Amino acid sequence: MAEPDPRSKLRELAAHYADRPESLGWFEDLYKLYREGQPVLPWARLRPGPWLVEWVERSAALPGPEACVIGCALGDDAMYLASKGLRVTAFDVAPTAVELARERYPESPVEWLVADLTALPELLTDRFDFVFEANTLQAIPPELRRRAFPATFRLLKSGGLMLLVARGRDEDETITSPPWPLTRAELAPPGDVATIESFEEIWDAEDPPVRRFRVEYRKRERADTMAGSHVHHA
Repeated sequence: MAEPDPRSKLRELAAHYADRPESLGWFEDLYKLYREGQPVLPWARLRPGPWLVEWVERSAALPGPEACVIGCALGDDAMYLASKGLRVTAFDVAPTAVELARERYPESPVEWLVADLTALPELLTDRFDFVFEANTLQAIPPELRRRAFPATFRLLKSGGLMLLVARGRDEDETITSPPWPLTRAELAPPGDVATIESFEEIWDAEDPPVRRFRVEYRKRERADTMAGSHVHHA
């Protein structure tokens, strides 16, 4: 018998919430089902993302010391960055996701928070030297992504670096249900808030392999600030 598709419940819930004001509420529903033992989280690998690990291991130094993980899920990426000597704040829109991360890592130095990228609290803005976002934007409906993507840059201090990973697609590819792969144009920084330092197309080890874009953004320096500091690997 074929294994159930873990994305089928995701698509069902996303469609159910599509016309509601709280249209990201399906993330919380999904994590509640996962807590009950249902295999509904295709991203629950229980280890840090390979796109992050490979990037960190080839880097001479990480931007820091203050780092943020967007859409922290079960906490593996946040804990990995903390193990490298960064002071990590990690947030998710789903309270149950944050509870699960805290339960998995009860002695963690990470600051776990519930927050919505589409309505970012001021306490998180202009705060971080390094921001990591993997596969969150592709799970957000396009109309909400137009608010969420610019908000990722608001997290950064002047001169800060963001590493973003998302499924990639060509301009002529049509997608009708989540996840929604992004085009190069959709990943262009809004306005003149940031510059792209590198743009990679990578294929992961899934079966079949999935095309992803890995992008480094540098937030533009304000005239009254100095470039961000760096922290060497622990």
